[in-house]
Amino acid sequence: MFERMIILVGVFTLAAACLTQSASAGRAEKSSFEQDRKAILAMAGDYKVKFEFKETVAVEPGYELKETYTTDATEFVKVLEDAGNFISLQHVLVVQEEGMEKPEVVKHWRQDWTYEDTEMTVFRGNNTWEHVSVSPAEVTGTWTQAVYEVSDAPRYESAGRWVHIGDRSAWVSGETWRPLPRREYTTRDDYGVIVARNRHTITPTGWVHEQDNQKLVIDAKGNPVKVLAHETGLNVYDHVDDVDFSAGVSYWEATKPFWQDVRDTWADILDKPGRVTLLSEVKGKRLNREIFALAAEVNEAGTYDAKKMTPVVRKTINAFVDR
Repeated sequence: MFERMIILVGVFTLAAACLTQSASAGRAEKSSFEQDRKAILAMAGDYKVKFEFKETVAVEPGYELKETYTTDATEFVKVLEDAGNFISLQHVLVVQEEGMEKPEVVKHWRQDWTYEDTEMTVFRGNNTWEHVSVSPAEVTGTWTQAVYEVSDAPRYESAGRWVHIGDRSAWVSGETWRPLPRREYTTRDDYGVIVARNRHTITPTGWVHEQDNQKLVIDAKGNPVKVLAHETGLNVYDHVDDVDFSAGVSYWEATKPFWQDVRDTWADILDKPGRVTLLSEVKGKRLNREIFALAAEVNEAGTYDAKKMTPVVRKTINAFVDR
C-alpha cells in the first residue's frame, strides 16, 4: 500500500511538472508572438530612407561589377490592417525637391506579415508566380513577409522567424526568389532572378533592411543556369519629424478605397491554385502606368464611385494576367 502511494505521488508530481512546463511554454510562445507583433508595428512611421546596393563578387568569368547604386527618399509607412496574426504596412513616398511647385506623391510598395502562414505566393522567374501550400508543421512560430509592387502586383514572399535578444529584434528570411528590382529591370536583361536572404532589424532610430543577393540567370522554364554576381543591399529607415507628409496623407485618404479595390482584385487572382504570369505590356501599355492613371483620376475627383470603378479596376488588372 505504501509503495502504491509513493507511485501515485510520483505520477501526480510528474503530471504537475508537465502541466507547469506546458503553461510556461504557452506563456513564452505568447510573449514571443507579442514581441514579434511589436517589432512589425514598429516599422510604421515617418522616415528618411537611404537605399544602397553594391555588387561585391563577380562570379561569372569576365563579368564587371556595376557601380554602387545609392538614392535617398522620404516616405511614411502606414498600418493598413492589424488583425492580430496579420499586419499590412503601406509605404507612401513624398518627394519634395528644390524648384518643385508641390510635392510629388508616389504610392510605394506594401508588406504583409502573416503568422504561421500556410499559403504563399512564390516567384518562379519569367514574370511567373505560384500559389504554394505548406504544412502547419513547417511554419510553426514563423511569420511570412509578402512584398507587393507599387501596383500591388506580387513581388516575393518568404517565411522567417523574429529573434529577440535584449533590445534587438530581427527577422531573417529563408532563401527567396525575387524579380529584378525597378532600379534594374528597365536597364538590364542579362539575368532574371535575384536570390535573396533578407534581414529586418528594429533600431533605436527606426529600422534597417539588409539583403544578401545573388543575380541569377535562368532559362525559359525557370531553371537556374548560372550566377553572375553577388550583391549586398542596405536600406536604412530613420525616423524624421521635420518633413511635411501632408500631401501624401491627403493623397492616401482620397485614393484608399481605390487601392482597396486593387488589393481585392489581386487577392482573387493570387489565392487560386496554380501559376500566374504577368504580361509586361498589353497593346503597348504597362500595368503600373495604367493603375496609376486610374488612381490619379480618383484623386482629382475627390470621391470614389465603387460601382463605376470596381469593374474598371478588375478589367485593367486581369488584362495583364495569363494563367
